Amino acid sequence: MSELDKKKGNSFVNFIKRYFFTGLLISAPIGATIYITIFIVEFIAGLVPQRFNPNGLLPEIIGYEIPGLELIIAFLSFIFIGLIFSTLFGKAILGYFDNLITRIPFAGNVYKAIKQITETFSNADAAYQKVVLIEYPRKDIYAIGFMTGETKGEIKDRKKIDMVNVFVPTTPNPTSGFLLFIPKEDAVELDMSVEDAIKLVVSAGMVIPPTK
Repeated sequence: MSELDKKKGNSFVNFIKRYFFTGLLISAPIGATIYITIFIVEFIAGLVPQRFNPNGLLPEIIGYEIPGLELIIAFLSFIFIGLIFSTLFGKAILGYFDNLITRIPFAGNVYKAIKQITETFSNADAAYQKVVLIEYPRKDIYAIGFMTGETKGEIKDRKKIDMVNVFVPTTPNPTSGFLLFIPKEDAVELDMSVEDAIKLVVSAGMVIPPTK
């Protein structure tokens, strides 16, 4: 095989590799989004008993089913539940239910664990006051952290300096990490939002937040 033929062969292989991976990178998020959406719709539809499933009756009435109707009904149901339990009467009922179910062996532990997880994610923006950059785990190496407040109590009394609490998340699971108490002056406050910082951590630095 001549040198020219080798170059043509390499060019063809590089062409295939280049556009194959380009197509893969474009198609992967689209395909994953479609797959996950279909999975969620089918999962929610499976939770609805057949006797209460509107799509079980529609074929007899209009001759066909409406895809995703269960998801719409579930969405509206969650809004209705949220409205009900936002009232004083609803909060009283919820408090009674919490007190009742936490006393049930095993079920109470499962309920409390799931409730803590959902409250953690729903209150993330409120719990994390600011996104900061700190030197960790050693000098000249930096990590993203979330400032959760000023250090108080015995830790501040012992050190006699202004300190802040910083949660340093792990990648790609930001729900685990390290709690650090550092001098306030060593925490460099960033302009990015908590949501953008979480995306940065989860993506291992591949999703870069826009600069403000």
